[in-house]
This record gives sequence, structure tokens and C-alpha cells, in this order.
Amino acid sequence: MKTLKNFTLLITAIFITTASFGQKKLDANTFAYNTGNPADWPAELDAVIAAPKNHKILLENDKVRVLEVTLLPGEKEPLHHHQWPSTLYIISAGDFIDYDSEGNMILDSRKFPEQPTYPLTIFKNPEAPHQAENLSKTETIKLIRVEMKNGNTAQNIAAVDGLYKAFAAGDIPTVLAGMDPKIVWNEAESNSLADGNPYIGPEAVLNGVFKRLGEEHEYFKLADIQLHGMDNNQVLATLRYEAKVKKTGKTYNAQVAHLWTLKNGKVVTFQQFLDTEKVAEAMEK
Repeated sequence: MKTLKNFTLLITAIFITTASFGQKKLDANTFAYNTGNPADWPAELDAVIAAPKNHKILLENDKVRVLEVTLLPGEKEPLHHHQWPSTLYIISAGDFIDYDSEGNMILDSRKFPEQPTYPLTIFKNPEAPHQAENLSKTETIKLIRVEMKNGNTAQNIAAVDGLYKAFAAGDIPTVLAGMDPKIVWNEAESNSLADGNPYIGPEAVLNGVFKRLGEEHEYFKLADIQLHGMDNNQVLATLRYEAKVKKTGKTYNAQVAHLWTLKNGKVVTFQQFLDTEKVAEAMEK
């Protein structure tokens, strides 16, 4: 354990030392790449599984995976992805081309507005399936890639934000697609919809929650949504329900909190916290 800790500190020191000597840092957009939701990418295309010759594990624990990446002159690596945000310390490289999963060119380093000076450090969000080709006949592409397993906060927030936007647009299929097939969904205690707790699976949520909301309300809106990243792949949302009940004609504006837990970009549990008294008053004649 001490050896692993020392190695992590060494990698960190490399980055810090490089930066302290004024190393030029280029925006990751210079090295154009495709990102997206890692939950949609085949597990067998993980870099270490799909391209083991080019990706050697130097260190792996529950927080990071450190890879030594090499691409020999004239070599084209197999199609693969990187499911976690990464910091890349590029030691050396010549000209290269990167392709997406359909074989379309993502970038051609020969078309950079200015040629980078190596070594350099860049940051990348999760990188969708791609494959690079080393165009140089003499220069090996060498880099250290530190994949941050705990760096999923931004990804999780983006996933939950996408669910709220889809719900607001009435795109329920997209909301359901963002759920794990075995999602465990709980409405707040004393909420009338809590009679089916826990709802297991997207179909149960659709029939037990979403359809009933539509049947009972003239309109049902989510307002003042604020998302808060948390540990353990959780996202806390604070918001308000603005709604009008069909049966009574009454409206309510209720304070709410949603606790989302995600795994591989999909929602595995949902817990609602709600001012149920205010909602109950609006539901009663």
C-alpha cells in the first residue's frame, strides 16, 4: 500500500514539476475527441481489454488507474474507449490521426494551428470509442494517462441534468432510458404515490408515478432546480414542484429534494423528499 501511495505521489509530482517550469498547456479541444455517456459504450472496448498492447497498467485502485500508453511508428491501435476523466502527460509524439468508431477522422495533428511542444499535459473527459494511428516513421507516441475513477461527479450531474431537461420536454422515453433496469425508486413517505414503494424497474416508475402524475394534474412543472455533486456517485437536487390538481382545481408550490444514485451513468436508486402536507391540501376538496 505504501508503494502504491508513493507511486501516486510521484505521478502527481511529475505533473506539478512540469507545470512549475512553464510547460505549455494546450486546451483539450486542440486534441479533438468525442465524449458522451460511458454507460452506452461496450465494456469489452475498455482500453485495457480492447487494446492491451498499447495500454499497460502501472497502478490501479478504487480511485485511479494509471496507464502507460505507447503507439509505435506506423502503428494503428485497436478501437477502444476511456470511461473516466483523465489527465494525460504526453511525453513524445509525432504526427497522428484519430478515428471514431465509424472510421471517421476526428482529428489530424498535421492540421493543428501550431505544432505542440512535448512534453505537455492535458485533461480529457471520458473518451468515446476511438483509435489513433501514428503517422511517424521514427517517433513513438508515449504518454502516461491517469484515469480518475472518482472524477464522475461532473458526469453524474450532467446525466441527472439531462433527465430533468427530458422530463420538462415531455420526453419520458429518454428519462426511462437513463434508469438502470433494476432501479429502486421511492416516493416520500406520506405522499399519495408512495403506496407503491419501492418501484422496481423503469416500467414500474412509468405506471406507478409518471402516468399518475399526468392523470391527476392539469400541469406539473419542476422549477428552481439546483444540482449538488456528492460522494458515492450521488447527486442531490433541490427544487420546487409547481402544479395544478385536476380534481380540485387547486395549485401548489412545494419544496422538494431528490437524491439520485448512479452507476455507470445510469440511475440505480431514487429517493424523494417532499412537503407532503402542502400537496395533500391541494389534492383534497
